[in-house]
Amino acid sequence: MKPLERDELLVRLDEKSNNIYHLVEKQERHLAELNNKVAKNVLNIDRNSNRIASLENLITSGVSLKLNKRQVTIGSAGVIAIITTIVAVLDKVIK
Repeated sequence: MKPLERDELLVRLDEKSNNIYHLVEKQERHLAELNNKVAKNVLNIDRNSNRIASLENLITSGVSLKLNKRQVTIGSAGVIAIITTIVAVLDKVIK
């Protein structure tokens, strides 16, 4: 191989190596972006799975309704007031 051909070959090899280096850098950046997206999707899937499991548990076991004494008293007074109002209205309608 002549020195001129050798030099041209070395220049082409250097350009190819440089291009390959830049392509690899672009691929690494792109891969990092994809990895971030995949990590976010994995977290979202896990969070959604936990939410679905808790909703399924809630549906199967039901919601426990525990009222304190004050709430029971106020609710009972409200029911009594409604019944009294209905009886008074019916009494006026009947007369």
